[in-house]
Amino acid sequence: MKHFLLGSVLGATAGLIFSCMKDDKGNRPGKPLKVEFDGLKHDTQSFTCALKKTKQASQELNAQMPEAQRIISDMGDDIEKYSRHIQPTVDRLKQKGEEMNQDLENLASDNKKA
Repeated sequence: MKHFLLGSVLGATAGLIFSCMKDDKGNRPGKPLKVEFDGLKHDTQSFTCALKKTKQASQELNAQMPEAQRIISDMGDDIEKYSRHIQPTVDRLKQKGEEMNQDLENLASDNKKA
């Protein structure tokens, strides 16, 4: 206990002497440390704020997810219904296109014969 108390007193004395010293510009050693500490404190507060916003956004996303899934499912159903609705028209267009190709082939072969 005696050594601990002696070490504490010597450490406090050395710290006091060190803090009273000044560099070439007249600044004490604690000043840059305070600037660093203030910067760290500000960065920590910014990080905490950003983390809070991220958690809030995540909660909002999770709350909106069921509705978004329902909308996507409804859109898929609508696309499927539309595809079934237009399929007869697409089939008729394909058939007409094939008929036109066949007619063109017949005309080309008739022109070659003539």
